[in-house]
Amino acid sequence: MDIPVLSDCKKLSQPPRRFLLFSACNVVSWYSLVGPVLVLFGRKIEMPPSWIGFLISFMPLSMILVLVTIPLVTRLGSKKLMIITWVLRNLLACLVFLVPWALSTHGNHAAWLVLLAAVLGFCVVRAAGVGGWFPWLCDVVPEKEQSRFFSTEMALAQFCIVVVTLAQALILRGDPGMGRFLFINGFGVAAGLFSAVWLSRVPGGQATYDPLAQVSSFTAYLVAWRDRSYMYFVVTTALCFSCFAWINASVVLYMRDALNFADTPIMLIMAGGNLSVLLTVHFWGRFADHNGTGHAALLAMIGHSVGA
Repeated sequence: MDIPVLSDCKKLSQPPRRFLLFSACNVVSWYSLVGPVLVLFGRKIEMPPSWIGFLISFMPLSMILVLVTIPLVTRLGSKKLMIITWVLRNLLACLVFLVPWALSTHGNHAAWLVLLAAVLGFCVVRAAGVGGWFPWLCDVVPEKEQSRFFSTEMALAQFCIVVVTLAQALILRGDPGMGRFLFINGFGVAAGLFSAVWLSRVPGGQATYDPLAQVSSFTAYLVAWRDRSYMYFVVTTALCFSCFAWINASVVLYMRDALNFADTPIMLIMAGGNLSVLLTVHFWGRFADHNGTGHAALLAMIGHSVGA
């Protein structure tokens, strides 16, 4: 039987395939460290819902730092910048292993602060390096392969999320202790460090800094700012992501605290949602090819709104 993800991957040249493996490991790491399990871990150590709100806000808010990382991308190059920040962010995530010590010696508040510090450090360093992601992709993925690459990447990411979520549901069955949550975090750190090592095998991503060229400075922002169509697209996309954030920020807490679901059913529900994305993403791609991405995005937003 021909599996679409594998067949599409085989049609790509070697550099994009290597980047796909990095993307898969990166998704596993990200979902293990700052995915829905993070909310469950926070509640396990009795972190108040208001603190949980701060905790999960670090990821989107830290992405604002990308606006000032263009000089880093041009001076260091995407490859060097991403390898450094990907290693560092996973080392900072290791602070989470101090939570049991903080809890036993200084109480709940200390444990909460350690968890906040670990997640904040992870998110800030990630934001400092993630600006090199798309420039590097444009460097290693030929233009004729970009559509196939991005559709394959999305399908592969959803597949990894489904597998990881089901594994987490199995690990968290019954009444999980803190050790099981730390095991998931450890697996995420290991996957993240492997992805950083694998990045060294991906070609491209060299520095492009030119002191005489305006595109190497902050004046390059004026080019994007003057493009009205692009700015409309950015603002609309930002509003859409904001709508998603309201749901994503509340759904796990709602299932746990309002509906009194155990950890395993919550993770199974999350896995089911991601599985539905995996099973339909290919058809949405075909629909977008025939009817336009704008039409597909509109229907998707309506569907999300009705579902919410």
